[in-house]
Amino acid sequence: MLTEGETWTRGQLEDLLNARFSLAGVGRFLVASQRRANEVRRRRPDAARREAAWAATGGAAWLVLACARVEPFRRRLRAGIGGWTVTILMLDWHLGMLETEDGVERNLGPADAATLLRAWLVPAVADQPMPALCAAGFATDVLDGSLARATQPTRLGRHLEGLVDAAFSAAALRGAWRNGWLGRPAIAAEALRLGIGLAYAVDVYFGRAEAPDYSVLRAGRATAPVRAAGLVVAGTGRRRLADQLVVAGSSASVLAVAAAFRSR
Repeated sequence: MLTEGETWTRGQLEDLLNARFSLAGVGRFLVASQRRANEVRRRRPDAARREAAWAATGGAAWLVLACARVEPFRRRLRAGIGGWTVTILMLDWHLGMLETEDGVERNLGPADAATLLRAWLVPAVADQPMPALCAAGFATDVLDGSLARATQPTRLGRHLEGLVDAAFSAAALRGAWRNGWLGRPAIAAEALRLGIGLAYAVDVYFGRAEAPDYSVLRAGRATAPVRAAGLVVAGTGRRRLADQLVVAGSSASVLAVAAAFRSR
């Protein structure tokens, strides 16, 4: 049974699909989404206050590191503040998804904080995916899952996690490529995995107005530790080992997703 929030979201996506993503249809979708965000913010001041506090904390942390001349935060100051602003705007638009599977409203919690920390790191790893930054990002990936299970997962966390995972992996891949830390086979394998994931997400959300199949998502994440290890190792100068880990992890993920599709 769908919650009220899920019903509203699916209705809006179906309207957008029926309008064939025309300019007018997209405009109506954006206006309706903003109105709902404003309504949720008024109805749930506790979540709005926590969102504002986290937004200020993230922005201030980036400024402090930049002023202290810590790299790559100083070098990527504009991208960091800009990326964090976009992240908070996306969070604000989706506060209505802060509800459990059975529709019980919840506030932002520890699992959401872990996911948002990973999003906060995206501009930094896009510039220079140092081992410590990548390890911290991938550690929050493990942490947010366990925290969500301990405190009852929300629809926001479920959907936000996948988006942030993809953004963080893509940013780390870009940074590794720019710095010459990964070879072409590794870049191609991980780019293929990310491309398949993006195509699947666009198809289910905007092509069919449905939620993704979690058996497919689980299959895609099965080899995440191998890929993560490869991206962490890339920053240590061990390019050959990094290439092998990323190629193996990304290729196995693509094969696992294909198998999951066949078994549906």
